[in-house]
Amino acid sequence: MKIIRKRLNDRIYRTGLILLAITLIIFLIPELLSIEEPIAWFFLNHAITVGYFFTLWISGRLRKGREGLHPFFLFLLMFLVSAYALNRLIPVFEVSATWYAVTIVLCSVNYVAFAFIRIVPVPVRMAMFFLLGLSLCCYLYMTIYIAPFTGLGLLASFLFGISLHALVPLLFFLYTIRLFRRTDARRRPYKLAFWSGISITVLVVLVYTILWRMNVVQMNTEYSRWNDQRGDKYLPAWLHVAANMTPNLVTEKVLKAEMVYTTFDGWERSFFNFGSSLNWNEARKHDPLVTIASLLAGTAQMDREERIHILKSLYDSRYEAEERLWSGEDLQTTHVQTSAHIWPRLRMAYTEKTVSVKNSLITRWTNRQEAIYIFHLPEGAVVSSLSLWINDREEKGILTTKAKADSAYKTIVGVENRDPSVVHWQEGNTVTVRVFPVVSGEERQFKLGITAPLSLEHGTLIYRNIYFDGPSTASTGEDVDISFETPPADLQRSGMFSKGKDGLLTASGPYRADWQVSFKDEGLAHQLFSENGNVFSVAQYRKELAAADISDVYLDINNAWSKQEYNSVRSLLGNKRVWAYVDEKMEQITDLNSSDLFEQATESRFSLFPFFQVSQPANAMVITKGVANSPSVDDLGDARFMEELKKWLADGQHVMLYNLGGELSPYLRTLKECRTFRYDHGDIAALKGLLDDHRFPASIENDQRIVIESAGMTISETPGTEVSTAPDHLQRLFAYNHIMQAMGPRLLTKGEESDTLVAEAAASYIVTPLSSLVVLEKQEDYERFNIKDSNNSLKNASLQGKGAVPEPHEWALIVIGLLLIAYLKFRPVLFKRTAKI
Repeated sequence: MKIIRKRLNDRIYRTGLILLAITLIIFLIPELLSIEEPIAWFFLNHAITVGYFFTLWISGRLRKGREGLHPFFLFLLMFLVSAYALNRLIPVFEVSATWYAVTIVLCSVNYVAFAFIRIVPVPVRMAMFFLLGLSLCCYLYMTIYIAPFTGLGLLASFLFGISLHALVPLLFFLYTIRLFRRTDARRRPYKLAFWSGISITVLVVLVYTILWRMNVVQMNTEYSRWNDQRGDKYLPAWLHVAANMTPNLVTEKVLKAEMVYTTFDGWERSFFNFGSSLNWNEARKHDPLVTIASLLAGTAQMDREERIHILKSLYDSRYEAEERLWSGEDLQTTHVQTSAHIWPRLRMAYTEKTVSVKNSLITRWTNRQEAIYIFHLPEGAVVSSLSLWINDREEKGILTTKAKADSAYKTIVGVENRDPSVVHWQEGNTVTVRVFPVVSGEERQFKLGITAPLSLEHGTLIYRNIYFDGPSTASTGEDVDISFETPPADLQRSGMFSKGKDGLLTASGPYRADWQVSFKDEGLAHQLFSENGNVFSVAQYRKELAAADISDVYLDINNAWSKQEYNSVRSLLGNKRVWAYVDEKMEQITDLNSSDLFEQATESRFSLFPFFQVSQPANAMVITKGVANSPSVDDLGDARFMEELKKWLADGQHVMLYNLGGELSPYLRTLKECRTFRYDHGDIAALKGLLDDHRFPASIENDQRIVIESAGMTISETPGTEVSTAPDHLQRLFAYNHIMQAMGPRLLTKGEESDTLVAEAAASYIVTPLSSLVVLEKQEDYERFNIKDSNNSLKNASLQGKGAVPEPHEWALIVIGLLLIAYLKFRPVLFKRTAKI
């Protein structure tokens, strides 16, 4: 206690502690308030730092023997805070990696603690000396990193001493050595702890560098192996790198080096071009381990676009790679309102997601940013409404062709900087919503409506939350309300929900992406929706097995397969020819090469099966196992693999595809959407039954019937007029899945668009590969881009309009009924007046 009283009674030291706390608060204010131009806050920090330095100087505490070392460290810490405040204006360091920021904070606290080292236990002292050794390494690194600026800092010091901030790391390095020598440095335990801090830091750097080098060598070797080949090369070299890499934190940082993470590049770094790139939505970071490892062990030789493709494939980073017209780095999702209505007896739901997004940046200048969201929809689901709030008023979207919507959005956003929003279909059951502008300090709101089938799994219907990738949801709140058309049986819900009046489920709290509600399937009700002379109805889907004379079986093997599964499948195939695709070659599997081919194939994390190499598609079956993170069709671009695949699809070829388990890869999911193959899934026992019976599920879809396999139902369209007892979502689901079925391979081959399908999308008001929803600011904008709303359509879906829409003849019956009621009510009055006359 004596030492504590002595320090706190020292007016200079006590003032230093108070000023250090004030500088920290001043430093944090622009960060907490997202102020873009914190120059005034920097000068306030700098003034306090300079003032305290002159206080130490004038008081004589900097002279030898005046116990000025600990107050001087308080000055150095203020100087460090001021340096980081200056870094916001003149960025020498990008945003520090989290681990490094925590390390600097711990080291800074440790410097303050050294003033009280004599009153702490010996184990704590050893930990403090360990941190002191770690601090020495950190500031040595920082000194070397900004060495090119040190000389400049001395030469330009006459400018209020601002440039002297470049000397902060060097001062910390020198005075850390002095602190070590002045504080029990001769005692062996403390000396051992200090050098342990240095040694372990160096060891961590060396281990990380070795791991970095192993990844770089593997990437470059695999890339060179395939990139240097000529002749028969179907796939790009980056894809083979992605297939043979094991995802980990080091691999990810190797791929992001120079693009996200700082690297040494011959002292030619651009210190004034930081921030996120428009084609990769992630702020640049400074990670000393990456910087050192890239200097000592090199970087991957692939270009930026190839590395982005690998990141998308291995780390599901498609949102970060989304094309951008404007940055969105300061955007935050503030609130999500999820409202859903479920029809249990129709196995469908309509969900509205009302999303609020805010630009947290505070600046004197108008800062416009673009909000981009990728919504992941259930299989067979479709977007059926879009709204954007403009001047606090909800403006509904208008359905038009995808080309017109895209042209209008890019023209207005890229050139005129005004209010539009657009939603586009994307492959793999996703849609992209764009909103512009989100102005600094302000909040925008949009609403997306999704019509979706429920998932039928083992007699249970499941409604899963429709999640999204978008601006940060770290502090996002969510309100959920779910209503049911009829009371569900055996309702199961997570603890976040409470049950209210009329069976309404409600929840409120932080945003969660993965919640669900389930209940027992009670079968499909016979309900109809009638519109424009057509009647839509639902029925139970039952697989219709057709004869299958299978002569060749192709195993689509990747590392999701186990050796037991492989052997079990092979044992079922008897005398059939069995093939595997390994190293861009189709190899027939025999007893001699079976093990070797399996080992080679399972080295790949994912597979892209070349259906165009199937010699007799009508008599061939492909057996696969899903891998979620892998390349999509879009990632393959103009590779010869895609050229061959498109030619094969254009010929109308079909094979039988059996999925042994797991989620289909993005590649196969897209081909399934295109109705490229007859599909079934199940375990090995179910596969055995199909092979023994020489049968396989037939494709039963046509222009009058579509199948939603995940919901176990079909939707049919027949001519006629009936009283509608089902919601209009029945037509929307039918139209979307019928368009996908009718377009088929044309989705990939870019075949000629059908006017009939465009009209079907317009009538049902749904987002498809042919159509998009767009909201523009003014009526003149719609007219300029020739975007016209259709009068003969379902319009935007809504929760309030979830019921049936009367047909013309139904309106006539309603009017006649009202007239009859009026006549019966007023007949006595009429007769009375007639009698008087």
